[in-house]
Amino acid sequence: MKTRRLATTGVALVAALGLGLAGCGNETGADDPAAGGSASAAPASSAPADALGKLTAAAQKLNEQSVRTKIESSILSGGGVMDPTKRTGDMEMSLGPQGKIRALIVGDDAYLKVTGMTGLPDKWLHMDATKLGQNGQLNLMPEGDPGGANKMIQSVVKVEETGSGSFSGTMDYTKSVPNDKDIAALGDKAKAVPFTAKVDGEGRLTEFAVDTSVLDASLGKMTTTYSDFGTAVNVSKPPAAETQEAPEELIKAFGGN
Repeated sequence: MKTRRLATTGVALVAALGLGLAGCGNETGADDPAAGGSASAAPASSAPADALGKLTAAAQKLNEQSVRTKIESSILSGGGVMDPTKRTGDMEMSLGPQGKIRALIVGDDAYLKVTGMTGLPDKWLHMDATKLGQNGQLNLMPEGDPGGANKMIQSVVKVEETGSGSFSGTMDYTKSVPNDKDIAALGDKAKAVPFTAKVDGEGRLTEFAVDTSVLDASLGKMTTTYSDFGTAVNVSKPPAAETQEAPEELIKAFGGN
């Protein structure tokens, strides 16, 4: 379980499933333009302003339109579609022999269905998305930062442009998930996690790859790609007969309120 939690506590799952890796968003709204804060969301960093600025702008475009995501790593894979402007999404993640997790977001309602894992309900588990916590591992679209762009950038401590539309640098996971005990236990290793990124001709983030092997050798590289910008995202709530409320213990275990 700890290895899976480490794998899903990075930034690459921002728009893929949000089991923690994507758990992104600012708590105060200081970096949310709609809240009157700075639009740059740039952290204090030794990175050149031009490289950081370009990556910041590219990441924030994930909050502007619908997108299809795909994630690949040694222990999990999956993806789906999300529309941050409407706070809707349909994502699925396979954990290999551990089973599959599918998540639906419809505004303030979140639904989770787990298959292949013993001891869990067969029905959809309904959760109030407003109670999942800004950094909660089940919060796919945090208020004020539905695409997870702000926290992604806040975790960057070093970045350079290595070519046209290509970037590399390091992230500090303790900044993106400050209350995660597993990450805190890693000490300095969690403060220098290598990443690479790609941006298309329209300045949109299209790939974000994190070398999570520095956290655990079995994790390898986790790569998330973003494509089909503007794709239609139509998500419906599951039938009431196929739904039950998620246990409070589950929500709290993943950082909810």
